[in-house]
Amino acid sequence: MLPIRTATPADAKVLTELRRKMHDDIDGPHPTDWMQACEEMTRVRLAIDPSFHAYVAEDDGTVVAGITGEIRPRFPNPESPATAAGYGIAMCILPEYRRRGIGGSLVHHMTERFMELGCGRMSVFVAPQAVGLYHELGFEDLPETIRPMNRFAGHPVPVNRYTAAGTAS
Repeated sequence: MLPIRTATPADAKVLTELRRKMHDDIDGPHPTDWMQACEEMTRVRLAIDPSFHAYVAEDDGTVVAGITGEIRPRFPNPESPATAAGYGIAMCILPEYRRRGIGGSLVHHMTERFMELGCGRMSVFVAPQAVGLYHELGFEDLPETIRPMNRFAGHPVPVNRYTAAGTAS
């Protein structure tokens, strides 16, 4: 198994490249205009943000895989009294290193660390090709009653039955 180490700010560029590779492998290719901002955010968060965690796997000093995640405060609920949760942000392994257990090791490493730090759960959004890996690592599908949804900036906020045109919130 390849060694895994905690990423440093110096790894921001390679983690961003791996993130681009992940997105392209899922449904790419994509434009690269976001990469400079992503690299800078990764560098800053690795330098000063204790809630951000990243690990890399190396082969002879070359980073071949990486995982990023963060710990967020959360409100307790009936299923979990924990006030912190871990969230996986991205994981990518160079194609020639896939199917060697590296992804499972990275996820296991991050999950164990998050649990040590008091997280009651770790959540991820998973590409279809990785569902089996996450099931094998003990992740469960959310009940069908819970559905992830997003609303992105840049789209006008619709006036609807809950708001009146011209009112401030």
